[in-house]
Amino acid sequence: MLKEIKREKDVITNVDFFNEIILKIKETKKWPEMLIEYASANNHDKVGLYNYEFDPHFVLKPGGSEGYYLDLGIYGNYTLTDSVNILNLGTIKTLEETEDGIRQMAVLYGECLIAYEAILHDRKNLDAITRKGFDLHFMDSEGKISNWGYSGIKDRESALQRFHEYHEMDPDKYARAIIRDNMTRKEKTYA
Repeated sequence: MLKEIKREKDVITNVDFFNEIILKIKETKKWPEMLIEYASANNHDKVGLYNYEFDPHFVLKPGGSEGYYLDLGIYGNYTLTDSVNILNLGTIKTLEETEDGIRQMAVLYGECLIAYEAILHDRKNLDAITRKGFDLHFMDSEGKISNWGYSGIKDRESALQRFHEYHEMDPDKYARAIIRDNMTRKEKTYA
């Protein structure tokens, strides 16, 4: 699991994400140790992930002079802005150039994709990457917090407006709102 985010300065990086993918594959005992020359995170260009609106961008390609590379990256909106980009997470290399070696790298591609999906489908990991905007959750008049809400709302005022719309529809079911600033991780309850 990715590290827990407790403060504004805590952030999950592309390096953390790459290392988590590799760790997850090794935990399932599907890491082809004998095939791999190296697995290297993109340490020279460490970038924070602040938004989860991205997809995998994995490329298996022949090396310039030897072997094959499996480049792991993401494509989409992972920053605090609305820009869409490709971000390299890291590279896995083999010196193997046989058809069987290429097939094994293709299997590893699949394992990387499975690990990627498992990491992002873990609610705690997804929350750690969600740093943009505000989250809104509802509490009923008995103090029970709903099991659904909204994530990534632009600002606190928009979250409050959405709460008031629900509150007007059913004041008992939507008695209070819990609004969290995803960057600072601070929550405030509104009635």
